Amino acid sequence: MAKYTEKNVLIIFTGGTVAWNVAKSNVSQNKKSDPNNFIEVLDNSVEIIKMNWNIEIIPSIIEIFNLDSSNIQPENWTKLIETIQENYDDYDSFVILHGTNTMGYTASALSFWLENINKPVIITGAQVPLGYLGTDSVTNLVNALRLAVRWYHEVKWVMVVFWSKIISGTRVKKWSDFDYDPFNSFQTGSLWQIGRFMRINDGALKKHVSYLSKWKPLAIQSRVLSIKKDFDAKWIVSLTEFPGMSVDIFQSLVENNNIKAFILRAFGAWDPSAHLFPAFEFLKEKRIPIIVTTQAPWGVSSFQVNETGQFLKENDLAIPAFDMSIESMMVKLSWLLGQKCSYEEIKYKMLEDFHGEINVENELI
Repeated sequence: MAKYTEKNVLIIFTGGTVAWNVAKSNVSQNKKSDPNNFIEVLDNSVEIIKMNWNIEIIPSIIEIFNLDSSNIQPENWTKLIETIQENYDDYDSFVILHGTNTMGYTASALSFWLENINKPVIITGAQVPLGYLGTDSVTNLVNALRLAVRWYHEVKWVMVVFWSKIISGTRVKKWSDFDYDPFNSFQTGSLWQIGRFMRINDGALKKHVSYLSKWKPLAIQSRVLSIKKDFDAKWIVSLTEFPGMSVDIFQSLVENNNIKAFILRAFGAWDPSAHLFPAFEFLKEKRIPIIVTTQAPWGVSSFQVNETGQFLKENDLAIPAFDMSIESMMVKLSWLLGQKCSYEEIKYKMLEDFHGEINVENELI
């Protein structure tokens, strides 16, 4: 009789399109899936993995909430982390079924909070719900399971698996609401592709995993799992610059709403209009950090190209985002605020590469 390696996988059900969280219309119903429906459709795939890899997957599924992912809040991330922590010793890997709208934020948050996890946390979802014609939910879930029990590579920490992509948690960017392949890695962070075969970039995976041991020894048991879940997103404002934007809005938000940090999507090559300089000077005086990124979908913000960006750099008025995604910079800033970091600490730590979220270029050629 063949001997199989058993892998216990916990599937954590959080809602999203994969769970039928779609508005009722002429072509769709407003009906939520039973999590056990996914176990029923997995039977054949689990058997195929068993025959091909000699791995017997023993899946369990729990529902911790069932939300449209647009309604995900930081307290939901806390619940996810607690669920992983409580079940850490009983499972070899974790698969999270999640909506696509905030998947990038959740992947980044879990990456920051799970500092030394020694197991895979794979996030996936669907563009078309289970039970709909053309659903991608089964394909995505099966691919997530394939990666979760992958024995040939050192698969650990937070990743998103969606359609043909495998992406590091701090680099997930949604670019489409329609396509079956709606996610890309932002700048870097692609761990490669999954289809009939799984192609993994060994160098990218090695870099991905290296961030875990950067802080503490890897957690074999839950008692040594390092989790930093202090998080403060309530006092952050994210603004998009436009011609004629009021310079007074920054001061008004600080004085009337107690805002503690800003993210600004500036123009083109990472440069705000010069007429906003008084706002930057006010924020520096009040010791309120402002991160400046670009409106270009795949742009990099470094303050090294045009005069207005250079002025910010020379006068220490803002923090360049470099190649951080908006999802990662928001999570990272919230994480630093939650740890009560000072103004100077935030300026320094926003440019430190904690979990693969930023590459700082000191000079552009």
